[in-house]
Amino acid sequence: MKVTGANIDELTQKAELEFHDEATTRFADMNRLLDQIAESGAEDTYVSALLGHAHNLRITGNSFGFPIVSLIAQRLESYLNDMSQWSDKTQRDVQEFTDAIGEMLERKSQPDEDEIVRVVRGLPSHVSRTFSPGDVEIRNVEILLVTPARSIAKILSKQIMACGFRVNSVHDPIEVLTMALRLRPDMVITSQVMKGLNGVDLIRALKAMEVTEKIPCAVLTSQELDAAAFSRLPQGSPVLRSGGNFADDFAKVVTQFGLG
Repeated sequence: MKVTGANIDELTQKAELEFHDEATTRFADMNRLLDQIAESGAEDTYVSALLGHAHNLRITGNSFGFPIVSLIAQRLESYLNDMSQWSDKTQRDVQEFTDAIGEMLERKSQPDEDEIVRVVRGLPSHVSRTFSPGDVEIRNVEILLVTPARSIAKILSKQIMACGFRVNSVHDPIEVLTMALRLRPDMVITSQVMKGLNGVDLIRALKAMEVTEKIPCAVLTSQELDAAAFSRLPQGSPVLRSGGNFADDFAKVVTQFGLG
C-alpha cells in the first residue's frame, strides 16, 4: 500500500483513539485504587499501582497528542515519590490529580500553552499542604529539580520545600527541555552527573533557547569544585554543593536570583 498523507492522518488518529481508550481505563482504575485506599488504607501495592499508571501516562501522553495528560501524570509521579506517608490530605491531593487527568481526557480539544501552565502549576504540591502559614511563608515559586537519583531528589526536595518553594522532581534531562519550554519554572537546579546530558550541557541548552534563556539555573555537584569542569557554565549560573553545604549554597542562590 502506498503511504500517503491521508494514510498517515488515519494512522495517527487511530493511535490517538487507542491511547485515549487506554488512558480512560487507567483513569478508572486510579479512581478504583483511591476508593480502596479510602476503605482499607494505603497499602504498598495500591500506591505502587498508582505510580505505575502515572508513569505510563507520563511516557505515552506526549507521543499521542495529549501533552497535558503527560505533564499532569509527571506531577503526580513526582508527588508520590516525594511523599513521606499517606494522609487524608494526600488522598484529596491525589484525587485532584486524577480528576485533572479525567477532565483533560474528556475535552474535545487540548488546552493552549498558557492554559497548560495554569492547570499544571495549579496542581497540589507538598509544600502547600505540609506547612501552615505560621510555619513558613508559602511562595508561588516553582523549582525544577533534575537528578537521576531518586533518593537525592527526595532529600533535596524536602530542604527546598522547607523554605516555602514548590518543587517538581524530574529524572530525565532530555525530558526537562520540553517541560521547561511548556511550564516555565522559576528556577532549574540540575545534577552535573547524568546519563546522556550532563548538568552543564543542560543549562547551556536552556540558555540557548529564547523561551528559556532567562530562567535562572544552577548546577549541583557532590564533588569538590573543579574550575575546569564548570568552565563552560553560562555566566551567572552558580554551582551548588550537595550534602551539608546545600542549605547555605541554596540560600545564596535564592538571594542572587531574587526568589525570596
